[in-house]
Amino acid sequence: MGIRFFTAKSGLPTCAANGTNLHSSYDPEREAERFVASISAPFNPQYVVVTEPALSYCAQFFRKRFPSAVLAAVRYAPHLSETDRAWDIVFDAAQNEVRLSDALFDTLGEEGLCSALFASWQPASRAFPEKDAAVWQEIKYAVDKGRDVLFTRSGFASRWIANAFFICKHIERAGRIVNGSSPVVVAASGPSLKSALPYLAEFRLSYFLIAASSALSVLTAYGIVPDLCIATDGGFYAKAHLSPLLRFPHIPLALAEEASCGGAILSTCAIIPLSYGDGLAANLFAACGIPSMKIERNGTVSGSALDFARSITDGSVFLCGLDMAPASGFQHARPNALEKGGAASCMKTYPNETKNSASRFASGSLELYRKWFQSLPKARVKNVYRFAHDYRFSNTLGAITDVDAAFFEQSLSPLRTLPRIADEALPKKDAVQKAARDFLKLHAGSDAWLHEIFPAEYVSRQREPNAEKKENKAEMLAKKSDALSKKIARIIG
Repeated sequence: MGIRFFTAKSGLPTCAANGTNLHSSYDPEREAERFVASISAPFNPQYVVVTEPALSYCAQFFRKRFPSAVLAAVRYAPHLSETDRAWDIVFDAAQNEVRLSDALFDTLGEEGLCSALFASWQPASRAFPEKDAAVWQEIKYAVDKGRDVLFTRSGFASRWIANAFFICKHIERAGRIVNGSSPVVVAASGPSLKSALPYLAEFRLSYFLIAASSALSVLTAYGIVPDLCIATDGGFYAKAHLSPLLRFPHIPLALAEEASCGGAILSTCAIIPLSYGDGLAANLFAACGIPSMKIERNGTVSGSALDFARSITDGSVFLCGLDMAPASGFQHARPNALEKGGAASCMKTYPNETKNSASRFASGSLELYRKWFQSLPKARVKNVYRFAHDYRFSNTLGAITDVDAAFFEQSLSPLRTLPRIADEALPKKDAVQKAARDFLKLHAGSDAWLHEIFPAEYVSRQREPNAEKKENKAEMLAKKSDALSKKIARIIG
């Protein structure tokens, strides 16, 4: 990569690369000022991201024009890093350890990406055309992901906080896990689960079994009773997976603060409240005196269950039914509560195979979750294995090794102690409900409430430069918040 430095006629340093001037050979500072002035910005950016700004003459003018924005540069050439101090953040597009799209998402977050102004220093894009095309493709990936996450939050956040209040309304018994040293098995509901069932049954007393909510119907149908069920899904449909607990109320339920669960289960099962440790739901549990165990936020219950399993044992963790790939037939081990319900709607013009084929093609989320497992560093998955027997997976999970029944049996030892469930003190029900009502009165409609529960609308209001339009968006936010507050008030009574 040939970078040539020389002095412009104005006396300022300038440079060229691959036969293209990266700055004016007459006055690079004046050129940068005109560039910043020419950029259209119909909103107030939280971040300004400039791709390969070379000697960074434009940084000072971006800072003058957008004084409250965080300035970031994306470097193509490490030779030009001497002016990195002009920027608040610098992304190195030359290194391959971390994808640029992941680095952008991790640093800016979904709200930052949706409130960012992206600009290309055109001389650099001409000098490094292949790198420039790759970088802008990564920016697109990051922005698309940020948009999807933000709108998912906006679509579900009101339901999640309502779920948290519903838990406060109905919870009767609380528990916690006392750590052990035995192996822990986490059962997901992929088709490979069936291959492990005989061995899970044979050695049932030698390990601690956590069932993802979707695997509960499979395990109980084969006479395998888990030590714990875990549920994190906030969607209404997720309640169907927990229906076996009505027949097995002695199975404790580890329940995320935002998860969906029926009142009958909440009032009959021992609940181990799980908290992500941030946001309104965590504060609500704390205000109501509901003790909780820490859980990591993840797009799939299996990811959260893995971290939770590692936190309660010093022994190995085995993941069953974690296929993370579309299957040729049914997409889950059977019986599956949702597939059983969906079968009732099948007919000659919409047979099971049509429904299953649609599930196979709509596997974008599986790919996302699979990549998360594959990206886990070795230290984080030490003694973590994917267990199936005589089953051919279509993928690997990075540092997580695939093992069979012989390996699983060898890991079992009668000398190891099983994790166990212990009771936790819970305030009286009327005290919990009163605290929930007080929390709603205190926080409903606050800036933090609007930001967390209506993030897309909140970001849109913050981006709006027109005062009248901004006020209209604020009024719309207030109406939506008021409607949600009334709904929650009816939930908690």
